[in-house]
Amino acid sequence: SLSGKRMRIIAVDCGMKANIIRYFMSKGVELLVVPWDFDFSKEEYDGLFISNGPGDPTMCAPTIKFLKAALENRAVPIFGICLGNQLLALAAGCKTYKMKYGNRGANQPCIDTRTTRCYITAQNHGYAVDATSLPAGWEQFFVNANDGTNEGIIHKTRPFFSVQFHPEACAGPTDTDFLFEMFLHRVSGEHSPVTVAYSMTEQPMQKVLLLGSGGLSIGQAGEFDYSGSQAIKALKEMRCRTILVNPNIATVQTSAGMADRVYFLPVNADIVEQIIAKERPDGILLQFGGQTALNCGIALQKKGVLDKYNVRVLGTPVAAIEATEDRDIFMQKLREINEKIAVGYPA
Repeated sequence: SLSGKRMRIIAVDCGMKANIIRYFMSKGVELLVVPWDFDFSKEEYDGLFISNGPGDPTMCAPTIKFLKAALENRAVPIFGICLGNQLLALAAGCKTYKMKYGNRGANQPCIDTRTTRCYITAQNHGYAVDATSLPAGWEQFFVNANDGTNEGIIHKTRPFFSVQFHPEACAGPTDTDFLFEMFLHRVSGEHSPVTVAYSMTEQPMQKVLLLGSGGLSIGQAGEFDYSGSQAIKALKEMRCRTILVNPNIATVQTSAGMADRVYFLPVNADIVEQIIAKERPDGILLQFGGQTALNCGIALQKKGVLDKYNVRVLGTPVAAIEATEDRDIFMQKLREINEKIAVGYPA
């Protein structure tokens, strides 16, 4: 053992692989294997291990109950693998869900959020932890580099962690078998707060709605037609579908071959909401249509349309547009940075 004391580990068997037992025994620990529904709260132990297993994790209600008590009442290190990751997450207050296909095979890439290093892992699971439901104090430990799903959770300050893949995989890969050492180090008393360096990259836009320049007049003249046209070209280079709303047929951006779809309709909140409901774009551009498009964007935000359809504002956020459009807010922002301004009052 690491400290000279023989560690006593309880392993909750939910369908445990034999190689997990081999790993622990090779480290010289005392291993007590108990059934999945065994109440281990009355046992003396230095560390708790939750094994892999099949099926829906929510069906293991007794295990979740005993794990929850262990999290609340004891500071004993906990380590989970595969199903053990889902059970620990449920005990901590997370949610799980059934994946469409699951992750299978011996070549699944997983990113360690502490270092951003990627490891090749073996997996065979059809359920996953909903990372958005992680409670305070918990972080994602590993993330799947292919689909961005959760591959492990870890507590920031307490010695609890788990992984969705199999670090004990036989015959490999064994890139992550250091996790057994990490667990035993924690059992021996070594622990430091967790710092996460990884951040999820946002999914690329597949379809973007652009509010066009409308009628060419003072305040929204031809430069908006030009900039909007260039935006459409840039989006096409990114292989992104473009949806344009512009009632003015005498513009470059409404020409054939520019946007993938054009709506020759007024740029106002009611019309644009109907287009959003039909097209379901991933994002919206407000800055290429002059004052009309800016006003429409603000109205959509206030009506809750963008949140309702999960449409992300690209570029200048609505709050910044409001701050520059509202003279009173603009003056307050200048005062916050101690910038001199002329005395005046909004009409």
